[in-house]
Amino acid sequence: MRSIAAIIVAVALTMISCADNDVIVDHGYDYEPAAPTGLNSITGDGEVYLYWYIVDEPDIEFYHIYRSESGAYGGFHRLATVDYNDDDYIDRNVTNGHTYYYRISAVDYSGQESELSDYVMDTPRPEGHNEVIYDYHESSYYNRSGFDLYAGAYVPYDDVDCDIYLDYDADAGGYFVAVRHDDYYIQDFGYAADFDDVGYSPEYGWSGFRYAEAIEGHVYLLKLNHFNEWHYAKIRINDLRSGPRSMQFSWAYQTDPGNRELKINPTAVKHQPAPADNTAAGGETAIK
Repeated sequence: MRSIAAIIVAVALTMISCADNDVIVDHGYDYEPAAPTGLNSITGDGEVYLYWYIVDEPDIEFYHIYRSESGAYGGFHRLATVDYNDDDYIDRNVTNGHTYYYRISAVDYSGQESELSDYVMDTPRPEGHNEVIYDYHESSYYNRSGFDLYAGAYVPYDDVDCDIYLDYDADAGGYFVAVRHDDYYIQDFGYAADFDDVGYSPEYGWSGFRYAEAIEGHVYLLKLNHFNEWHYAKIRINDLRSGPRSMQFSWAYQTDPGNRELKINPTAVKHQPAPADNTAAGGETAIK
């Protein structure tokens, strides 16, 4: 039998522990990890770039990445698994113009998986760089005086499929970039150091004219009526040349009708600190 003294000591120690609210007793429970936060995406050409905030727990082993093509709340399958210290992933098994939905989870060393993160959706789209079109007055370059953004191809400036063309106005003493049809719209968005610094097309602010002065380093946004649906695009003028007069530019075209996403620069947003409320910081798609 235990002695009365031993029982008294045990009871006393229990009472002291209960009275001390600062004492935390570790019972050895292994809780499932917290769900990752800050999942976001960046639209690419034939790829979707995902990034998120690392889960700040010491026993995270890896992350599962899930993708759905049917919607935000169903049809998700595991796409990939990445290491615990990875905070990004590039999905290259995608088709331009098709929308994808993503969620991720964290898994610890015990094999416990967290709840799924909030979802993001993304629609990759084509782009091109170092294209050159010529002033439409340069008759020797008639077949390369315009550009079809839908097909990513050179066309004559007066071709029905032409979206943009270059016009050198001798009286005005400058270059102008013009859209081909009356139901096409253009907007000079201003200077951008990087083509990807402009990630969205606005809804408003379109020029009342079908042209804008061509300025090196400026990004121009386009709203084009293709097949009775609105498509958005952008170009950045990299260089204006004389002899023969021409324009070198980069372009991106959103094949998904009505979608104004065009791409943002990942270095501009990825490594921002996590906000206090654990919501995503500056991204491309709305978190639901």
